[in-house]
Amino acid sequence: MERARRGRRLSASLEDYVEAIFRIVSEKRVARARDIAKRLRVKSSSVTGALRSLASRDLVNYAPYDVITLTEEGERIARDIVKRHETLLDFLVNILAVE
Repeated sequence: MERARRGRRLSASLEDYVEAIFRIVSEKRVARARDIAKRLRVKSSSVTGALRSLASRDLVNYAPYDVITLTEEGERIARDIVKRHETLLDFLVNILAVE
């Protein structure tokens, strides 16, 4: 299954942005670039570059100085990422007993 339109897979970094946006939107309904920068502990310029990349793949609704939301495809991918991360965390904690 493809992770992004046009057959391009998302890098781990872009997956982190998608997951962060998903979680922020779940908490606040919309995300702002500063919210994403704070959550990921990155500079605003890094967020801008990532948002442009995600917007070009039709995964986020983004315009400078506006709120950010996931598209339908972006939300589908975000849910998949969250599920994978939660499964991995469950495995590490409950099977391997890693704290």
